[in-house]
Amino acid sequence: MKNLLLTLGLALALGAASFGTFYLLNREPAALREAAREGDAKLWLRTEFHLDEARFAAIESLHEQYLRVCAGHCAAIMAAQRRQAPSAEIAALEATCVRSMTDHFHRVAALMPPADGARYLAIVLPRVADYDHRGAPTLEGSH
Repeated sequence: MKNLLLTLGLALALGAASFGTFYLLNREPAALREAAREGDAKLWLRTEFHLDEARFAAIESLHEQYLRVCAGHCAAIMAAQRRQAPSAEIAALEATCVRSMTDHFHRVAALMPPADGARYLAIVLPRVADYDHRGAPTLEGSH
């Protein structure tokens, strides 16, 4: 009976340790899935690139500053579309928007460790290359 209880206790302890290890190792993928499901780009960015408080705060500040720039580009493109501007004018406005987004993404990447910054750019730059200017880029791609 004593050996049975010892064996059960040992099995229970091993099971708990295995579960704890599995849980700790799989928290980040769960956070990534949650971020994608919620469309939370900031949570995705923070989790995917393991950003500490200082780096995340710096990136968040860049993002807040860029929102005004982005809104200006969107307003200019929509105004040109509403007044049915020549396609060359709209294309020039869209190209300015893409250059601006690309520059912003490079500034964000510069705040990350080099390998993470390169990986970030490999993820986001293709979304800008085929951007359709019908809404903000998302984790799933542009609208």
